[in-house]
Amino acid sequence: MRRLSYYIILTTDGMYADADGGLGHYEPADDEHTYANELVRDAGDVVMGRVMYDVMGYWDTVDVDAPDVPAVERDFATLWRQTPKHIVSRGNPDMGPNATLVQGDVVDAVRRLKAQPGRYIGLGCGADLLATLTRAGLIDDYRLLVTPTALGAGKSLFAALDAPLRLDLKGTRTFSSGSVLLEYVPADRPES
Repeated sequence: MRRLSYYIILTTDGMYADADGGLGHYEPADDEHTYANELVRDAGDVVMGRVMYDVMGYWDTVDVDAPDVPAVERDFATLWRQTPKHIVSRGNPDMGPNATLVQGDVVDAVRRLKAQPGRYIGLGCGADLLATLTRAGLIDDYRLLVTPTALGAGKSLFAALDAPLRLDLKGTRTFSSGSVLLEYVPADRPES
């Protein structure tokens, strides 16, 4: 069974976006961007919520041949376009390259995807889809990049949970900006 690995960038007060859904408070350091590149490079597929997919749509527009685009960004844009993306949406969003709309029950769709052979599956989404997949026990690990910024208000990552989420810390990493990656697995999950 393939692993489903959640990754998100958070503020120190647990917000994944400001109150309007924006991310203007975050500018990745090169080593953070390189880490994100590695995640996409190693993923066989990515499951995303529609809002997160819309935010990431920027990478479909980057001119990878432009000399003023930093190498780390060209690399990410290239990897992003190559990676199959499965978008969870109640509507009918515009789909970019290598993206398909998840049809039917999202929990069943993710279970089917996990049952297929291949490399791990990345997950990028907000609070509602995160809570749905957490309740279903489908997320194998949580990678939270906590930035040295507090917003005071915004979109709280764990606001949609209806029960405590107990996690075991499996690793940490500090980046040049002062951001800290916290790697967790569900506390009740046996080692695989």
